[in-house]
Amino acid sequence: MGLVMIRCPQTGREIPTGFEMEISDFQRAPVFFSRVQCPVCACEHEWFAQDAWVCDSPDTTPSAWDAFVDRL
Repeated sequence: MGLVMIRCPQTGREIPTGFEMEISDFQRAPVFFSRVQCPVCACEHEWFAQDAWVCDSPDTTPSAWDAFVDRL
């Protein structure tokens, strides 16, 4: 299982969407639209599945979380 990620349009940083799934399931999923509150810039981003990818690397999420905590 991996986290579904998008890129913050404001900062260009990778952020988690809150979805977790297998890469094969993500590739078979129908086109969908969603929103996510960005932990980096604090804006709400709208995104389509075609703008996202599944990341199995644990290194991506902490950097977005660290940016959020740094803003506090």
